Amino acid sequence: MTSHAPETQHMRKTLTWRDGFAIALVIPNGLFVTFGYLIGVIGAWTAIAIWVFATFVALLQNAIFAELAAMFPGKSGGVARYAMEGWRKYFAPLGAVAAFGYWMGWSLAISVTAVALGTLVQAQWLPDATGTISLFGHDLGVPHLLAIVAIVAAWQLNRLGVKIGATINKVVGAFVVLGLAIVAFGPFVSGNVDWNVDNLTWGYSGDWKTIVVVFYITSWTTYGTEICASFAPEYRDTARDTSKALMSSGAFMLALFSLVPLGITGAIGEQAISENPVGYLATAFESVMGGASSIGVLIIVASLFIAMVSSTADGGRALYGLAQEGVTIKQLDYLNKYGVPGRSLALDALLNIAILLLLGTPVSILLASNFGYLIAITLGVSAFLLLRKDRPSWPRPIRRGTPWLYIAGACIALNLFVITIGVMHPELAGYGGHRQTLIGAGIILIGVVLFFYRQVVQDKKKVQWRMPHEEDETPTPSATSAI
Repeated sequence: MTSHAPETQHMRKTLTWRDGFAIALVIPNGLFVTFGYLIGVIGAWTAIAIWVFATFVALLQNAIFAELAAMFPGKSGGVARYAMEGWRKYFAPLGAVAAFGYWMGWSLAISVTAVALGTLVQAQWLPDATGTISLFGHDLGVPHLLAIVAIVAAWQLNRLGVKIGATINKVVGAFVVLGLAIVAFGPFVSGNVDWNVDNLTWGYSGDWKTIVVVFYITSWTTYGTEICASFAPEYRDTARDTSKALMSSGAFMLALFSLVPLGITGAIGEQAISENPVGYLATAFESVMGGASSIGVLIIVASLFIAMVSSTADGGRALYGLAQEGVTIKQLDYLNKYGVPGRSLALDALLNIAILLLLGTPVSILLASNFGYLIAITLGVSAFLLLRKDRPSWPRPIRRGTPWLYIAGACIALNLFVITIGVMHPELAGYGGHRQTLIGAGIILIGVVLFFYRQVVQDKKKVQWRMPHEEDETPTPSATSAI
């Protein structure tokens, strides 16, 4: 078998914007996973304020990424690929930094979600299976075994084609939305619950830095609707479908991240959530549905699994995009017979299992992954400004108006500020320290090493610190809209 896909093989254009929206239903799971761990640190009202503000910023960034996706309709990899396009003329290794940072954010999210899934299943249906073994300084038990099984299952579904995963996401996603509606609105209408606003507080034990660190930890959760852009080459109409998927999912999450915490916390209280940071969902469903907690947990487990399917798909495409661009090993520039990057998906699954065994708890994993993810997002937004400067005549089926240049600058400044505080004070989250940041930096460093390995060893070229733009790949001009 050769290391490259045949020249005639392309990613298949089978998706609509509704498929993209369904894929983005991965995002609420980040809320489920992080809310219980952080509510005891900052209080419910503070958490809701952070998430609403962050999801609004995400919606603005999605509008920017829609323009970039329409500029490069045939390029896989989403935000990381746009960062590479913008920075290649100035400092090409930053493309590898962005790509591996982005891949890290999505890839490590798989293990975060898998641990939460395994913990819920064990607590609800296997409460007596409490045995553990010690490995790499962590106690690993049945939840971790179940997490590994889920990672392998998500990988298998993805390798059979993107349409299968998207279809499963749409079907299961309908039940997920039903579950979200139950916990968001049920407490206000159910006779079983005495919803009380006094259950929500603004209190937190730290200073303003604590709030910024929480923003840092939850950035993948709040910014993650940009996943829709990673599938741009696979939409039937790249410009229209990518934009609609990005904007509709961003708006949906903006509403969701305020209503769900409000309903749950008002129903069962902050203490019940912080004492059981994953299993609180079962408590919430039980309080609303009068004892039918198994149904609620089943919905959440299904939601967590489709999150893993989406995250695996995105992480695999990020690696594939890296290899296509020549910034990592060429063996990953390969599509299987189903038109998906099979080798990248397999590598993604294996690395997630390794990360799960090394770090163990969800917040620790997020501290490692969000370092690279926020760097990638920041470089992706900055690419919007650089490409406006360097390729002013490049066809833009979607073209944002002049005010968006200032919006992009504000998003960049905000993200840089959050990265700085998050890296300097990770311990303020209460569940990690500098070790996790060093792991994240180490993964990015491996990405840079592979960038040089690809150029010097595999392609037998001199190191290209700057790479020219590929003007010969200019897409065919189409209708342009200024927004």
